[in-house]
Amino acid sequence: MEYRHLARVHAALANEVRLRIIELVSAHNEMCVCELVDKLGMSQANISRHVSVLRDAGLVRDRKVGTWVLLRVDEEAIGTASSRLVDVVCRNHRESRREDAVKRLEARCEPA
Repeated sequence: MEYRHLARVHAALANEVRLRIIELVSAHNEMCVCELVDKLGMSQANISRHVSVLRDAGLVRDRKVGTWVLLRVDEEAIGTASSRLVDVVCRNHRESRREDAVKRLEARCEPA
């Protein structure tokens, strides 16, 4: 698993403002930063910084139309990151049920 990328995606999502941006943009299909400024009541610079984090993590894409930069949520990127984490946890949980933790620890801590 690509831990660095997965950590970047989840770090990007671990912020209330960025989650609100994801929610707003996905609800409208595409949005401009100026619209997010109005909806969130924050400065353009602040919104742009949060959008940059989301873009760097691969969670939003943009396209330029005239003077506007329209943002769109990359649903596949969010789904992929989430499913990778869920898959690893579920697989490890299934495998760990077969393992006896007490026996493992006794073997590790057994006196020589």
